[in-house]
Amino acid sequence: MLQKRMLFSAAAAALIALPAAAQPKVAANPLLPTYGQPVTIALDNAGDVYLPATRYSIDGSSIVIDYEYVSVGFGPWGPDFGHEPLSLGEIPPGNYTITARLHDIAAPANTAPKVVTGTLAVVPPGPWGLYTVPMQPQANADTRVLMKSAAYFDPKSMRASVSGNIVRMDFVYSASAPATGAAPDGMAAYGSVRIPALPAGTYRLEGWGRTADGAPEKFFERDLVVAGTTPVVEYYSPGLDHYFMALGADEIALLDRGAQGDWKRTGYGFKAWGRAEYAAPGAVPVCRFYARGPNSHFFTANRAECDWLKSTEQQGRAQASAAGERFLGWGYEGIAFHALLPKGGQCPAGSAAVFRAYNHRSQQNDSNHRFTADDAQQLAMSVGWTDEGVAFCAPD
Repeated sequence: MLQKRMLFSAAAAALIALPAAAQPKVAANPLLPTYGQPVTIALDNAGDVYLPATRYSIDGSSIVIDYEYVSVGFGPWGPDFGHEPLSLGEIPPGNYTITARLHDIAAPANTAPKVVTGTLAVVPPGPWGLYTVPMQPQANADTRVLMKSAAYFDPKSMRASVSGNIVRMDFVYSASAPATGAAPDGMAAYGSVRIPALPAGTYRLEGWGRTADGAPEKFFERDLVVAGTTPVVEYYSPGLDHYFMALGADEIALLDRGAQGDWKRTGYGFKAWGRAEYAAPGAVPVCRFYARGPNSHFFTANRAECDWLKSTEQQGRAQASAAGERFLGWGYEGIAFHALLPKGGQCPAGSAAVFRAYNHRSQQNDSNHRFTADDAQQLAMSVGWTDEGVAFCAPD
């Protein structure tokens, strides 16, 4: 936040203010999404927001979005301010509350944000049966099994397990309550549950229901194909003013729970190959490093850059050990994922360019890089950060 405040106070031109006539509001697009439709959220009537800092979290049926804006200040603003819909992607059917918190960059740090609320209803599929969220699951990714039932059931009873290529979902239903009238207390006609992260492959998805005192019976089944790509999810920490890329259901769940600080999803990301055997020909490993000093991660698909950092780590650890100090430099954490390399600055057909930006704060022991495949975010980062070009190419 400090860096953003400094950039704000350095701007100069005409005085601007939030519109006085219209009140800020949040709106979903589509207005009434159905199962499988990606959802975006727009903030209207709130002036320009600082694009690189928008972040959100979802906890059950509550969606909380944080925006940073300028109530009164100097403009015109650069490409880091504007209006960009926030992508939530596919989310399970249900009724959600949206709380948008608007943080004024020009106000003192302890100023309470303005709060705007809204609602979102995601319509479940019509036919009875089993579905997945997302509709097309990817390897080692957060995936939910969604059930639409002809009889009311207890969503809290839903349990998922995996045995070989069988993904089984168990639930308890009411034989005397068809899903045509009012739902009994605690019962629902649809619900979802997370399943264990799956490697790429073909599976059989089964739904086994039982009454409170009966034996399980298989009611639903369908084939399930898990793709070889894995989503890379971007997070932002307002406290650190850092970005991080997470891959894998476990790490993503840890960050979503808030167990690693104030990291929140930005709504941006891209696909990657988590394992070499899933990757396209010519794909290379992307090395991952972590430095305790700046509390930051670094990723590189450049073999020479990776090898140089490994060599620097060996020297740094030796020097720190000899001095009886803790090593705070870049430490190799392994292969994060696999991606393609650009040729002549261009990505191969069927892939998207992922750009790397650098905050130039090594002298302050605060180095951080951002990797983005979004053109608007790449342009936004050009204010105060250095565009280092295409880092690697992600599968479409």
